[in-house]
Amino acid sequence: NTFRAALALLLILILCMPAAASGFTGKMIAITFDDGPDYGKVTTRILDTLKKYNGHATFFQLGNRAAELPKLMARIADEGHEIGCHTYDHTHYGKKVTSEDITRGNDAIQKAAGSAPTAFRSPGGMTTDTIRKVCVAEGMPIYYWSLDTRDWESRNADAVCKQVMGHVSDGDIILMHNIYASTADAVERVIPYLVQQGYQLVTVSQLVQAKTGQPPVPGTQYYTATHTN
Repeated sequence: NTFRAALALLLILILCMPAAASGFTGKMIAITFDDGPDYGKVTTRILDTLKKYNGHATFFQLGNRAAELPKLMARIADEGHEIGCHTYDHTHYGKKVTSEDITRGNDAIQKAAGSAPTAFRSPGGMTTDTIRKVCVAEGMPIYYWSLDTRDWESRNADAVCKQVMGHVSDGDIILMHNIYASTADAVERVIPYLVQQGYQLVTVSQLVQAKTGQPPVPGTQYYTATHTN
């Protein structure tokens, strides 16, 4: 665990380097995707769109799905996106989440992607002391969100686009899920809009580094680049 925590911290620093080194001080946001990778074409379409517009995102993936889709996980990593853990199979919430749910997910993701997760998102956003302690040991900051697209509820690209375009602001962490075709449809419209509006699309680690001047802290939960608990 100590070695893996150190490795995760090193990866966070590497991921932070592009945003920090650029001296970029304009508008930036971190788009995040939960619950994947999917067994269809959703994640592939999202990756294609991000690549087209030279954007990066953070993928909070499930260990059991990652284990079955190593080529897709490798592509996520190879194209410079940040990979986070969302537990092994998303069956437990809040106080029912165990250390094994997290470490088993980390192990599966690391094996599939070739690198350890550098971030964590609690199922349902419900973070406990146990989750924080494990994330400290594993070297993973925790991320909530400031803009919920509610794509899981609407399953409608127009609704997702309206939510993002009508509410996005600098420093936001945006929540989506890379398991719905409607989300991929929305991403293909939202990303060019955000780029046109002057937003840089970065990973969560890059966002925190660029906005605070410091790398994100393992075990700390970020709602935006600068708001934590």
